Amino acid sequence: MSIRNRLVLYFLASILIPSIIITVVVYMSSTGIITKKMNDLIEKNVESARLIVQTRLAFIDEMTTLISLNPMIQEVLSASPTTNMSDNILQIIKLDRALDSYYLSNYYASPNSSIVPTIHMLDRPEYQKYDISNKVQDIESIENEPWYREMDNNNQSVYTQPGDAPVVIARRLFTLQNADKFDYAAVLTIELEKSSLNNMLSNYKPSNGSRIFILNEHNQIIMSSDAYSGEEEQFIQSLDSSATGLKRADMWGDTVILSSKQLENIEWKIINMTRLSEINSDQLRLTRIVLLVLVICMTTALLAAFLLSRNISSPITKLVASMRAVRGQNFDIDIAYHKKDEFGFLIQQYKRMIRQIKELIEKLYVSDLKKQKAELLAKDAQLRALQAQINPHFLYNTLDSINLYAIKYKTPVISDMIGSLANFYRYSLSKGRNIISLEEELNHTSSYLDIQSMRLGPKLHYSIQVPRELRKTKTVKLVIQPLVENSIIHGFHQKTGDFEIAITAKQEADKIIVCISDNGNGTREKAEMLNNLLASDDTEGQSFAITNVHRRLGHAFGEGFGLRYSHNPAGGISVEITIPASYNMGDNDANGYSG
Repeated sequence: MSIRNRLVLYFLASILIPSIIITVVVYMSSTGIITKKMNDLIEKNVESARLIVQTRLAFIDEMTTLISLNPMIQEVLSASPTTNMSDNILQIIKLDRALDSYYLSNYYASPNSSIVPTIHMLDRPEYQKYDISNKVQDIESIENEPWYREMDNNNQSVYTQPGDAPVVIARRLFTLQNADKFDYAAVLTIELEKSSLNNMLSNYKPSNGSRIFILNEHNQIIMSSDAYSGEEEQFIQSLDSSATGLKRADMWGDTVILSSKQLENIEWKIINMTRLSEINSDQLRLTRIVLLVLVICMTTALLAAFLLSRNISSPITKLVASMRAVRGQNFDIDIAYHKKDEFGFLIQQYKRMIRQIKELIEKLYVSDLKKQKAELLAKDAQLRALQAQINPHFLYNTLDSINLYAIKYKTPVISDMIGSLANFYRYSLSKGRNIISLEEELNHTSSYLDIQSMRLGPKLHYSIQVPRELRKTKTVKLVIQPLVENSIIHGFHQKTGDFEIAITAKQEADKIIVCISDNGNGTREKAEMLNNLLASDDTEGQSFAITNVHRRLGHAFGEGFGLRYSHNPAGGISVEITIPASYNMGDNDANGYSG
């Protein structure tokens, strides 16, 4: 696979896979959250509707109790039936006045309709002769009502039929004049219009398309928050009348969520029906939007990937084609690349090298065989020198090119890491020098720690506090960074908390002491073991890095200079690097020394 295709593939994979994972996770999470919240809302609304209906009926029940205990009503109930017109009219007026007071206090029970208590007196046919009050009647007016026939064994009844028939709350009234005898004297009725209860149910719908029904003991719909179709009525009647709670069911090709509650002290049940398609409509809209955004992002990423891969692969392809021509002994090449970037610099150096090679070959043909061989060896050495010169520049310039692309595509973490890496390798070459300033060594260590911080994350903390006047001190190259690396390898990976490294320096007489301290899991025994290792002649084992640093310091500066380990009271290990405060470059050959 070509570099261009790999770049496109890697770029798309880096965007496509995370985008799909994020989309799936968001979709599944939002679906679960919406479903759970909708189920909770349905349950709460059904429970609220049940409580409000229960409260309305309880209020009516309390009202009937108060009416049954009213002294004026009890006085009439306890009176014997009579044919005297004046007595009957007086009794009707007393009952009417007593009921009027309850008529005025009915708002809590039914805010949208009036509540008119009516008393049906037993054995008072004379009341029918006087058209004085519609709230006082004889028992004959209700004897044929179905709810009255069902009151044979009950003192109270709540009854209604499907349709617009009102809800009738009936209560038997007894005389209380004699504590030893309770005589059945009348029936008190209160009618509630269903319109007010239906409007109340509509206020507790969890969604616009939801339906709240109240069913009687025969699973018939007696109240509803909205008008309903015949199909919905058949579906409701087909449900298990004893089942309560939350469940899902299929209704003519559509899934509905059902939630039901049983009313207390009455064989009625309240049930909510919500179509699943209505709940999922918002989720489907969200899904379409997410997919549209995903397609737009993928299209943009694809175009950016092709453009990026073309800019990178085009000069490489030209170089490869030129190399094929050179392999066929064709040195007359001209690579058309006019951009002033790292690839342009590389191509210029390459063309210059090819021209020099061509000149060398032409000179070899003019000379005799021996001279040709000698010159060929000399030119070959010169060619290697040129290549050695090009390679470091190519490395730096390539890293700078990648850094520019990282900045262009707004990835500062990659830019910082590449910058630190370039500084790290630029120092490692150091133009062949082995004795450098403490400032250069600290800069090299700082670049290394920057790279480690990006790789290891926020758990790694470091500080470098070295006075400015000590930074010009000369030291052996690569002494601090290997010790910092050793501290991270043996301290960071075994520590669960934050890992801290502190680099400080101080001057004591004619010596500079650089201290590297960490808060790892090093012990006093570990420090003593490392000091013993530095004092021995054994160069084998896992601590080759610290023994190498220790010996190079001794070779460069003499006895008394090197490393010393100690245990920190708060935990971790410190290592002290002792170097001379002043160093004469003539004491040792800075370029010839090999550590």
